[in-house]
Amino acid sequence: MSTQQLGKFLGLLGALFLAHSAYSTYEHLAYIEAVDEVNTSLPIETVTECLVSALVALVGVILSADAFKPIAMELEVAKMTIDKVDAKPSFLTFNHRKIISTQAQQGRKI
Repeated sequence: MSTQQLGKFLGLLGALFLAHSAYSTYEHLAYIEAVDEVNTSLPIETVTECLVSALVALVGVILSADAFKPIAMELEVAKMTIDKVDAKPSFLTFNHRKIISTQAQQGRKI
């Protein structure tokens, strides 16, 4: 199993447990409202599950990321052809094309 696959698995696992902790929080708050309790905090198990699952998802995202590209431009320029490096589209002219699109352009001399 490669590092990227492990990272994707950990990210998915962390996201699932994070969703479970959110559902547990919703159920606990619904229970608190049903029994009319006040000033109660979330159970430590739910808080711990939320923090651990967020950490696991973060590690998964970090492991599944691609490698950074080098900052040095020499490597990128070495891959380019001379046509890509020396292209100046602002100096290209298209006056050699036939113009028949509108009545005003038909009287134009090329």
